[in-house]
Amino acid sequence: MSLLRSIVYVSTASQPMDAEALERLLLSAREFNRSSGITGALLYSGTHFMQCFEGPDDAVRSVYKRIIASQQHKELVEYMDAPVSERAFGEWTMGLATATESELLTLSTAQWCQATSTLNYSPTSPPGLQLLQVFWNMRSEGAPAA
Repeated sequence: MSLLRSIVYVSTASQPMDAEALERLLLSAREFNRSSGITGALLYSGTHFMQCFEGPDDAVRSVYKRIIASQQHKELVEYMDAPVSERAFGEWTMGLATATESELLTLSTAQWCQATSTLNYSPTSPPGLQLLQVFWNMRSEGAPAA
C-alpha cells in the first residue's frame, strides 16, 4: 500500500469568481486530479477558498505546486500537510460546496494538528478535519460524485 498524503489550505480569490469561472476551474481540476489519483473537496465563499486534497504522496506534492503557482488566488495559508492512512473524500475527484465567510472562519480556526505521524480520519483525527468532514457531508448529501 502506497503512502497517502492530505493537504488542507485556505486562500483568498484574486477576484470573485462567477459560476462560469468556477465551473472552468472545477473541470480543469477534476481532469488533472483524475489522471493523478487525487481526490478532495473545495469550499468557496465568493472571496475565499478552502481545499482538502489527498492521494499518493508524489501526486499530492505535484498538485500542490500547481496550486501554489495559480494566479486565481493569493494569501495561501496551509493548515495541514500530513500522511494519512485513508482518504476522507475518496468519492470526489474534486467536489465543490459553497460556504459562508463565517463557516470558513469556523473551519479555519479549528485545530488542524495531530501529534501522531499518520492520521486515519477516525475520532482521533484532528478536530479541523473532523469538522470539515461534517460540513462536507451536510453540504453534499444527494450531490453526485465528481
